[in-house]
Amino acid sequence: MKRIEKKFQELAKQGKCAFVSYICAGDPDHETSLEILKNLPQAGCDIIELGVPFLDPAGDGPVIENASKRAIQNGASLKKTLLMVEEFRKTNDSTPILLMGYYNPFLKYGLHKIFADIEKSGADGVLIVDLPFEERAEIAKYISATKLDLIDLIAPLTDENRIKKISNSASGFLYLVSMLGITGTKQAKLEDNKINLQKIRNNSALPVVIGFGISEPQQAQKFAQIGANGVVIGSAIVKEIDKNYLAKKNQSEIVQNTLQKVREFALAIKK
Repeated sequence: MKRIEKKFQELAKQGKCAFVSYICAGDPDHETSLEILKNLPQAGCDIIELGVPFLDPAGDGPVIENASKRAIQNGASLKKTLLMVEEFRKTNDSTPILLMGYYNPFLKYGLHKIFADIEKSGADGVLIVDLPFEERAEIAKYISATKLDLIDLIAPLTDENRIKKISNSASGFLYLVSMLGITGTKQAKLEDNKINLQKIRNNSALPVVIGFGISEPQQAQKFAQIGANGVVIGSAIVKEIDKNYLAKKNQSEIVQNTLQKVREFALAIKK
């Protein structure tokens, strides 16, 4: 059984919602980022989204965009992101990791080898933010040669017919975008997401996680209680890294303060 599927089954038996955390690989530097990554499961994360740094993001707000800039300035790359996953797997063989990023770095790396190398690193899936369903054929034969899960975004205005088409080619889980706009800029509305969650449930048996626009533990707790299989927290974690880095904290302080923020969300989501 794949790690992502197994994780959702385990949590379902416990009646728990998955805490899906996001960090940008290499932010603020490779060593600090790797330490945070290694300790996320102990802080309460069930699934990790590891962002591939990219300088021209379409869906990310200034918090994650600045994290990408900082990471790249300090030497981050897609290849180094894969090395981070390899290091993580030396001590953790159970926590699912998916790479979340934009199409350009994957294309530049080489479609004929990137997905095989992602699988070899120990990652479990990919989410390519700006690759629409209609252009999936470009990667289909390469990703189908692996056991990677292909995670799809469902936008707030997606109709049920399109949801059904997308879910038929997706695996792992479906990612419901909680609001119109970019990450980390405004709060998602609970009632709107209840409706959209039900639309997906009507057309897919895949687990559904909700992300974008969830910035406070109390808000995350409410989203965990509306029936989603998981809640994604990204900008709030990245903002903590940013705050500590700008305050010139040392590596240990950045790691510990970030993990404390992660624990706050974990406690709220698991209540």
